[in-house]
Amino acid sequence: MSHLRSFLSGNGNVSHQGGSTRTASTATLTDGTNIYGIYTPSLTHDSKLSELVVRPSAPEPTVLLREIQQAADDISQLVGRFGFKMARTLTTPPIKKALFADKKLLRPPCLMYADEFSCVITRFCSKTIHDSTSAPLLWWLWNELLDYLPPIGETRKCRLDFNPALRADIALPYAITIDISSKNNKDNIELTASYGGLFDERRIFDASITRFDFPKAEKYGKLTMATLDIDQNPYEGNGCIAHILGYLVPRLESNWRPAMEAFPSEKEEDLIIALAKTYKAGDDRFPISENQQQQFRNLLRRFPIDAREYVVENGLVGMEKGPYSQSAFQPPGPKD
Repeated sequence: MSHLRSFLSGNGNVSHQGGSTRTASTATLTDGTNIYGIYTPSLTHDSKLSELVVRPSAPEPTVLLREIQQAADDISQLVGRFGFKMARTLTTPPIKKALFADKKLLRPPCLMYADEFSCVITRFCSKTIHDSTSAPLLWWLWNELLDYLPPIGETRKCRLDFNPALRADIALPYAITIDISSKNNKDNIELTASYGGLFDERRIFDASITRFDFPKAEKYGKLTMATLDIDQNPYEGNGCIAHILGYLVPRLESNWRPAMEAFPSEKEEDLIIALAKTYKAGDDRFPISENQQQQFRNLLRRFPIDAREYVVENGLVGMEKGPYSQSAFQPPGPKD
């Protein structure tokens, strides 16, 4: 008699795990006249498991919300470190498309088998957007978080209603709605899991977003430049895209980081030029603090050497009359 020490992943292949697990399952294995549960001893050889398809279980809403909360905290840190211009730059379609060239890599671990949604986006005092694009949940959250989290961000409240876009290995037993807003003077994510049924059952969960602030340091009674953990050791490399992206999102466990690994090399110049223009300019509409300027200088050191020389020599660093200048936000003058 052999004990079954493996489970089937969503693609039908056998994945081996240490030890054995005996959990309830609706799938069964037939051996002649006998029927066995997936995790009960069987008289058959393990090779017959290849014919079975066991669907992975759907995540609890709390598990999903925790992963969303951590992803939002990463964005909050990014916005706090670099400011409004960086946040807006990273939402532009060409840059976002390059950052997440393979959207499937954005799937959080708990939704690996069921993360393809279209989305209905409702922003405060704006028209509802019905987007039929098929994309992972984090793909949709990227723009909304970067729009909402800057102190002078345009979005002050946002709702995202997710609809499954493609056939998945598992069907979530609930529909997902996410609200991003402020509650009790804190940025908040509210996840509603709607189960439907006779009584229209819904479960609502709240999670706060950690607002990033630079640590305050003093020397001889005066505030000094903040030093973050990532900046404890001066950067001494020659610069590359991987180091740039790693500096933008430094948390190693972040779901955003592996999604950026598919960045196409032919888009390197476009990204570097766009990032160079996020440095403080003399005619900026919105303020950029000294700490944020220091973060940019640290980022600039991670540019490849030839790219660093190019953006400086061509005046792209701190370029004026850009899309975030005072003049860009002025109302149009009278027509001739």
